Amino acid sequence: MRSTVKVMSLMICGLAAGCSSEPSTSPLDSPAYAAALEKQKHAVETVKVYQAVPSNSLAVRMVMSATCGSDSVLTGADESYVLTGLKVKAFSSGADGIAEVVIKQLPDPGRHCEGNVALGGTAKAFTVQH
Repeated sequence: MRSTVKVMSLMICGLAAGCSSEPSTSPLDSPAYAAALEKQKHAVETVKVYQAVPSNSLAVRMVMSATCGSDSVLTGADESYVLTGLKVKAFSSGADGIAEVVIKQLPDPGRHCEGNVALGGTAKAFTVQH
């Protein structure tokens, strides 16, 4: 009988301790998330969009970005999201410009976007020699 009381007491203490523990923090509050947002902001501000690759450019390479849109039709907000992705990829590779940007609806035969439009973009990324 005494061992049952001890076990029950330990269980109650364990439950009480679990209920009084600190709540988990949101991933949005993490330093890694804040750093990623800062990098994205810096990429959007730094990488310029050109119609064509300038003649004084170095290290021209392709970058790609794809996502599921927010609805069943392509919107300007979705295109802006893909453009941001292209800029971040270009920035991550050391580029400061992109050109020949193409953003379009993509086929989604596997229905990964669950009824929303699949879209993607490509661009040439480069560094402008100053």
